[in-house]
Amino acid sequence: MEFGIFYQLPCAEDQTPAERYADTISQAQLADQMGFDTVWLAEVHFNPRFSVLPAPLLLGSAIAQTTRQLKIATAVNLMPLHHPVRLAEEFATLDVISHGRAILGTGRGAMLRQYQGYGVDVEEGRERFVEGLDMVLEAWKSDELNYEGKYYQVSDVRVVPKPYQQPHPPVYIASNSNDTFPLVGELGHNILIAPIVVSLDGAKAGLDEYRHQLKAHGHDPGTKRVNVNVLVHTTRNEGGSSTQGFEGSVRNYLSNLQVNRSRVVTGRVRDLSYEHVSTELSAIGSPERVIDKLESIIELLGADEIMCWFATGGLLPNEDVHASMRLFAEEVIPHFK
Repeated sequence: MEFGIFYQLPCAEDQTPAERYADTISQAQLADQMGFDTVWLAEVHFNPRFSVLPAPLLLGSAIAQTTRQLKIATAVNLMPLHHPVRLAEEFATLDVISHGRAILGTGRGAMLRQYQGYGVDVEEGRERFVEGLDMVLEAWKSDELNYEGKYYQVSDVRVVPKPYQQPHPPVYIASNSNDTFPLVGELGHNILIAPIVVSLDGAKAGLDEYRHQLKAHGHDPGTKRVNVNVLVHTTRNEGGSSTQGFEGSVRNYLSNLQVNRSRVVTGRVRDLSYEHVSTELSAIGSPERVIDKLESIIELLGADEIMCWFATGGLLPNEDVHASMRLFAEEVIPHFK
């Protein structure tokens, strides 16, 4: 079982992007020291209250220079908003400077405003995603790239550098809609799941279809990784100020999420209450309570990795996030190793 930390990076009115980046880097450094496996960085555009992280590869490069073991992943790069050659170049660069610690997490994205801001037709999102990912992988494998697609065409292009990892870094695809689960299985890649978006029941049904399609297209499910995003707060004082602060931060996130519902491509984000999130979609409380909750999620979904969202909402003080991460690393992670 692997454990990572996840960042969407919302920024409140009394915070600055510089502060948010500094907190994230310090928490990634702590994660590296405490034995976490991966830091996962989202890509979100045009909404500072929701996120100030439009360039995860830049932040990932900074983290790479201040950590030794921690893998650096995107969750996710929004493939339809990038030219595949540029993304192949930049991601390979991250893999090289981190000495093979990069992981490509990718997806279509859900917010309509992001497509509008980049002048990309949202109706082209699925096709651009599939074609773009195929082109990135071809760019990494080919000495000279020749590609003739519907949206992208290049001839005799030498894409350098090549990734440090051969043939290429691991690929994960985010699946938060009914039509994406079978697509990821058909393509044969690892999968990222966010139950806060699709619900636990939706994740279970989707993963069943994902595994079915893996087998149907000749892929071994036993070689593919299932990564589940879970809101996490670990504390010895379950009614204390840090827990109250975590609740306030999550409520802030849910409020921003509802504001953005009208901007979501498929309308798949559901109305969520803190009470539902804290009992069904989170692991909050003592190490023992967190272990019990994670065990139930892992068993239900057949998870291989947990992506811990310690800094949900972005309002919890850095020292409280550090304390939660330390306690998790000391008393939760050893239970699963």
